[in-house]
Amino acid sequence: MILVLSEDWDADHGMLFRFQYRHHHWVSVGNPFTVSLGKNGVAWGAGMPVSVNHKLIKTEGDMRSPVGFYQIGESFGYALKPNFSYPYKALTKDDYCIDNSQSVYYNQIVNHQKLTFDPVKDSSEPMRRDLHFDGDQLYKLGFVLNYNPQNIPKAGSCIFVHLRTQKNITTAGCTSMDEQNMREILGWLNKDNNPVFVLFPKEVYQQNKIKWDLPRISKFL
Repeated sequence: MILVLSEDWDADHGMLFRFQYRHHHWVSVGNPFTVSLGKNGVAWGAGMPVSVNHKLIKTEGDMRSPVGFYQIGESFGYALKPNFSYPYKALTKDDYCIDNSQSVYYNQIVNHQKLTFDPVKDSSEPMRRDLHFDGDQLYKLGFVLNYNPQNIPKAGSCIFVHLRTQKNITTAGCTSMDEQNMREILGWLNKDNNPVFVLFPKEVYQQNKIKWDLPRISKFL
């Protein structure tokens, strides 16, 4: 489990912890470190058991990172081959992630050479940001969160964990971290262990840690 805790719903940074489930309890792995979150904070993600009256529900373009439990999908990057064993996709200049809710490819990474779509009309994001945005390194290395797997329109799309260039930078709804920490995580992740990514504001964590069998953390709360 990768667990990220934010100070509150509007915090744009959080603390990341890692755990391994052994002998019926969570065991801490490595040292915690800070990560960047959405510019506007966090919001309940699609599929979470939340009251319909809750005002902070993740929507497309809200600049909030999704709160909840998510399976960790494949990793990705600019290099042809990684130096770790976790499943990896080498990105090309033709790979885009579609964030237009009206597109049949909404919330999917697709290849422009293999599928017919309009990068502008379908409101897509190029994955090889270094080739499209003057050497941008944000997607040099990262991994996909299986957020909104049913591709519910306007519920949010293209949620990744990727690199950041500065510690005080924020995201459009993803989670970002320093490259050294990303490499350590990808070297540790094991697909056979069914890794999950969990994000909560501290108050939600405190209220539900026993019910949801979350790791116990006290030192940083």
